[in-house]
Amino acid sequence: MTQVSSLYLHVPFCMHLCNYCDFYKRKLTDHQQQFEDFHQFLLSSDTRHTELLSKYGMEWGKLDTVYLGGGTPSLWGPVGADFFNKHFLKKGLTENVEFTMEIDPGSWTPEMLEAWKGIGLNRISVGTQSLNPHFLKVMDRIHSLDDSLRFLEFLKNENWNYSLDFLLGIPFSKENKRDIQAELDLLLKYSPKHISLYILNARSKYPHIQNLPDDEYIREEYLFVSEYLKSKGFHHYEVSNFALPGYESRHNLKYWRGESVMAMGPTGTGYFALGENRALRYKWKVTQPEVELEELGKDELDLEATYLSLRISDGWQAPEKYSELMKSWQQQGYCLDETGRIKLTSLGFLMLDSLMDDLFRVK
Repeated sequence: MTQVSSLYLHVPFCMHLCNYCDFYKRKLTDHQQQFEDFHQFLLSSDTRHTELLSKYGMEWGKLDTVYLGGGTPSLWGPVGADFFNKHFLKKGLTENVEFTMEIDPGSWTPEMLEAWKGIGLNRISVGTQSLNPHFLKVMDRIHSLDDSLRFLEFLKNENWNYSLDFLLGIPFSKENKRDIQAELDLLLKYSPKHISLYILNARSKYPHIQNLPDDEYIREEYLFVSEYLKSKGFHHYEVSNFALPGYESRHNLKYWRGESVMAMGPTGTGYFALGENRALRYKWKVTQPEVELEELGKDELDLEATYLSLRISDGWQAPEKYSELMKSWQQQGYCLDETGRIKLTSLGFLMLDSLMDDLFRVK
């Protein structure tokens, strides 16, 4: 049996449902009852998950990476820490575990953090999005700038390893002359080790869909942030992620490198690497502890390996038939060729989907 050492758990509850967010979530209105139901869902899912692991020759191993996403996992509180420890840490944690929880400013207490730290939590992903109070309101966030700064000050003083979310393409950014550098300067005063940079991808019914900045403006934002963070010592190691050396997200790198990651919770998506030409992706349903399965063969895995290799700084070993296209990419500033591996520049990361279209055209 092959042991799997990584786990993602989706905690779907939020105090407020931001109008731009596409992740699966539910508004938390009855804390005790909703979490009791959630616990029952997870316990039932655990039984089904054990069957799934066994069927594919896998078993639960000592966990090397853990990631609690959402939703707002911190709302689970000390009760969640106790439940998670009892039911999901039975095999324990490795000595060098990376154990991450997503936390929104204003959704935490010192007692909650202490409870989770007591069972191994050692990394936090903070849902800041912006450090401008005007744009926080535009984004329908319920936390204030003061909430963010108080939390960041606490994390810095307590020497937590933490990452910050930073959002580009916010409505009215161009008209209101969003000062990206001022926000970054403020953010960097709190010494984060990792920054996740996202571009708003709004659905058609988003209330500010007509007020989003144009593609050229977003391109300039993205490239400015990339160059600015690199000048401050951050490594642009993945399309949407920057880290100081040694602080890359080990959990997310497992996805991008095609390694096995277990998943639990509604819409949680797991992946089993089953050999050179075979893998399984599974996604939990929302209303029942059952999964949707997708078996992947050689063609799908070759395509995924190409895409995932290009989106991280590890790079891609391009077959000979792409040599002319790779020269063209280099001339246009999309990539570098380092000892035969194609590594995208920040501009290449931004253009990744178009570059994949280029690959499909090569016969």
